[in-house]
Amino acid sequence: MTEKKEILKITDEYKRAKKLGTLPYTDLIIEKEYPIGWITINRPEKYNTLTTFPGGTCDQLSQAYHEMAEDPEIRVFILKGAGDVFCAGFDLSGGGFPEREKGWAKGLEMHPWTRLSRSFPDNPESSFDITRWWNDLWENPKPSIALVDSFCVGAGLWNINLFDIVYATPEAIFAYPPIRYGCSIVPQILPTWMMGFRRTMDMVLTGRHINAQEAYDSGLITKIVPKDKLVEEGRKMADSIARVPPMTNYFSKLTVHQFYDQLGVKEWARFGIITCYMKEHSHLPGDLLWLQKQIDEKGFNEANREMRERFGMFDEERERERVRLKTLKTTRTSG
Repeated sequence: MTEKKEILKITDEYKRAKKLGTLPYTDLIIEKEYPIGWITINRPEKYNTLTTFPGGTCDQLSQAYHEMAEDPEIRVFILKGAGDVFCAGFDLSGGGFPEREKGWAKGLEMHPWTRLSRSFPDNPESSFDITRWWNDLWENPKPSIALVDSFCVGAGLWNINLFDIVYATPEAIFAYPPIRYGCSIVPQILPTWMMGFRRTMDMVLTGRHINAQEAYDSGLITKIVPKDKLVEEGRKMADSIARVPPMTNYFSKLTVHQFYDQLGVKEWARFGIITCYMKEHSHLPGDLLWLQKQIDEKGFNEANREMRERFGMFDEERERERVRLKTLKTTRTSG
């Protein structure tokens, strides 16, 4: 009985903070250099992966996007990652699978995508609403810029595809690896309306990583800039946007988005989420619930290793970036 009360206490606190927009920014740095707002994912030790439990990184990002939209002094906002990586996806370690003994309500220990994409009857407010995340950015009235360095995969790719401008370094690589391990593609992650049919099918059917030049050629990013100029170039673009009257930018953005809405982008996005539900419950090898069972039986590290051996493939771009980051870390440690 005591444990149940503790769970409800945690959940009620979370609900109140979420409703009031007062969740603490433990994973983000929010800076306002009016008229520019900055959001930095601040988990460099975890390659800026996103946690999905109540009050985690995903909830904090949603709150930050709302805060930027509602601040009348902010005319444009920028998202970037702390350290050497933009975002390596969802946190599949301790942050992605909260330990049961911590008292989280039932269902919260499930795979992050499972938790993101549906609610649970005994704690319907616990899961982050994936369609709301789409709306937080797609319908955000403020122009947005993403600055990408190194890995931009999984949930990181999801984020940038809803931003208006995306600058990336030559070292940046893009992919949706969960395709290889059982997650169906969602249109927002690899948007055909940006990338075109052939490039989208290439990535959808393989889950492979592409480099910055391929991303630029396919329309996934706006511009490639040197690493040491990334923030500077992002600020220049933000300054240019901020000089335009706010209502002009608002109606310009609304007009372009309305064009894509008329093409059915929103409905297509919803359909993509439905296909994920269907795949989620197929109980086939590679299915997320099947993966969850493997994790429960063997532990995360062993289950993940077996999945990589069974469904993985050598990826030159990923390996190149992994080695570069490891060398950077070794150099800094020895220095």
